[in-house]
Amino acid sequence: MRFFKKVKNTVIYAGAFCGYKITQFVPRRIGITLFGAIGAFAYIFPNEEKRRTLRHLKLIYGNEWSDSQISRCARDVYVNLGKNLFDGLHFSNLSKDQLDKIVTTDSFDEFSSAYNEGRGVVAITAHTGCFEMLLHYFALKGFKCFAIGRKLYDERLEKLIRKNRSGENILYMNRTENPRKLIRELQSGKVFGVLVDQDTKVEGVFAKFLGKTAFTPSGPVKMAMKMRLPVFVSTTARMPDNTHHIFISKRLQLEDSGNFEKDLVANVEMVNDFISDSIRRYPSQWVWMHRRWKQQPQGAGQEN
Repeated sequence: MRFFKKVKNTVIYAGAFCGYKITQFVPRRIGITLFGAIGAFAYIFPNEEKRRTLRHLKLIYGNEWSDSQISRCARDVYVNLGKNLFDGLHFSNLSKDQLDKIVTTDSFDEFSSAYNEGRGVVAITAHTGCFEMLLHYFALKGFKCFAIGRKLYDERLEKLIRKNRSGENILYMNRTENPRKLIRELQSGKVFGVLVDQDTKVEGVFAKFLGKTAFTPSGPVKMAMKMRLPVFVSTTARMPDNTHHIFISKRLQLEDSGNFEKDLVANVEMVNDFISDSIRRYPSQWVWMHRRWKQQPQGAGQEN
């Protein structure tokens, strides 16, 4: 079994390495067409991720959309995943001037003002659009950033991911590192980029997400409340012409009533509202195959 697992990991790595190399040398127009087609091809075959995508879309839009609309959106989810995978890898080696020809943004003025306070900034995002681009774009704008991620099971894949998530003004940390290091990076004035739209095995609270109760990571918001740090939510979406737009919220006015646990849920829900609004505007650009509503409050049952 160990031998077959090693062979499987090698095949996965070889595929990932080849895909990475393709994104570095193939012209973007050809690359996004190719990877979008691969996404569309993957959607053809029945599998649990496809069934879950359809089930989740129906959960949220069942009273608004026909079955054919849900099916079209589900297919577009796979096409966009392919295109965004290409761009996420392709963009990591582009300069700011090159990115600015492809990416438009909301105003950075309020974000820059908060960053210049020098106390650190919590920048919350989600798996929408080409989210891998955000870390590089903020770094190229001159913001010193850091992010955390789970260490992968294969050292070769881990090195490939780290290479793609590295660069000037970027520090990439493992989730298992000492939390004190994270706090030190914030105290040095850096931007902490973090994804909070998935049900994972981390500290969290139950809060509304797309109108349904979902277990949501709460650590970044809790840290911001305790350290009184500025918090922003930023998402991105692919436009019809295959450019991208980065959305940046105003500085969040966090609840501070004196009831910390109640305020924490309200503040997490505030973040979820911004992310949910982005998903509703661009529903084919979120990862609907993730088990977002897996955990439920005791007695409420679990997602199938």
